[in-house]
Amino acid sequence: MLFLPHPPTPFDLKELKAFYDSAHVAKGKTIRPLLEQYLYDWLRHEVHISGPWCAESFIAHTNEVLDAVAQSDSKLPKVLTNSRYPERAAKFFMVQCAGDFLSEASAMARNVLGNCGPHTSELFKILIDEYGYGVDKKKHSTLFEKMLKDMGMSHHAHHYWQFYTAGALSLTNYFHYVSANHSEFFRYIGALYYTEATLALTTHDQSEAFKTIFNGTVSTEYFDEHSHIDKYHGKMALERLILPMIESFGNTIIPDLIRGFEEFRLLQEIADEELYAHIKWHDELGEFRTRANSLHGKRPVDLTITEHEHELSVVHTHSNDELFWVESGELDFVTSPDLTVRLVAGEGIVIPKGMLHGTRIVSPSCTYNVTAI
Repeated sequence: MLFLPHPPTPFDLKELKAFYDSAHVAKGKTIRPLLEQYLYDWLRHEVHISGPWCAESFIAHTNEVLDAVAQSDSKLPKVLTNSRYPERAAKFFMVQCAGDFLSEASAMARNVLGNCGPHTSELFKILIDEYGYGVDKKKHSTLFEKMLKDMGMSHHAHHYWQFYTAGALSLTNYFHYVSANHSEFFRYIGALYYTEATLALTTHDQSEAFKTIFNGTVSTEYFDEHSHIDKYHGKMALERLILPMIESFGNTIIPDLIRGFEEFRLLQEIADEELYAHIKWHDELGEFRTRANSLHGKRPVDLTITEHEHELSVVHTHSNDELFWVESGELDFVTSPDLTVRLVAGEGIVIPKGMLHGTRIVSPSCTYNVTAI
């Protein structure tokens, strides 16, 4: 993908050439398949596709899934509006979207090169919708940038990289994984169908939630556009892409179509639940600080660290619940771009597994310890 800086970030041609140096690109191409195997091979064991498939059974299965989505209440708007701090929750949701939406449809663009007959042209019709038919202010990523600006957030690509949850990042990476590896093309098409068809069902409620939370001060054109256009994109993906491809290439492609549809559905569910868990934790941070007081000293400390002023730990997660306790000095405990808590000696917090957090030392020296619980 190509990224160029937005003003007022200065442009440096030497830096551009160094970043896209062929040696760096070659190393990336070497390690990427290993990382993809590590990150996504579990899906093959989690999602089981069996039995004979035909166009009719594909339609029946996917219609059943999409009907269930249409008939269920959208949870995200309720989580955002019912948060103790709705604006902060909405901004954290936007951070999770930013990893993909600021370069929206980039993965799709990987699939329109080559010679694939009329199927490429049908996919290209969806792509040019995403890119505003060549009008920058209508491009979906531009509409998303406007939302970020209205909310007082940065619109620069990957400005919030530290704060992407693993689940949100996995959604973006999955689309690039199945798009860059053309052997997985039909998995991509299945995943595309799921996301285009379901976005039409959820973005209207998301738009209404943002109107409520920000009292109409934030443009919701991004969500409104998807609520409108994705009705057609879902229909196009099925009628002009999937069914003609089944007719052209046979039923052998259907398991991959189903796999992509179900894998992305699963990844979306995981990312959603992870988002909700973070918002809940942010809302209840005070209770987790109180819980730390009751747990301190009850178990042997696993790790003690002393750091000096301005040292930091990049935002990260752990695979188990932990008690974080400051023994001396002071630090800022960071959980999101909008939520930082100052902890001083004799204070701590319980960190649930999988929750993003980092630290920044603000005293000349600070000693803190970590205990698995």
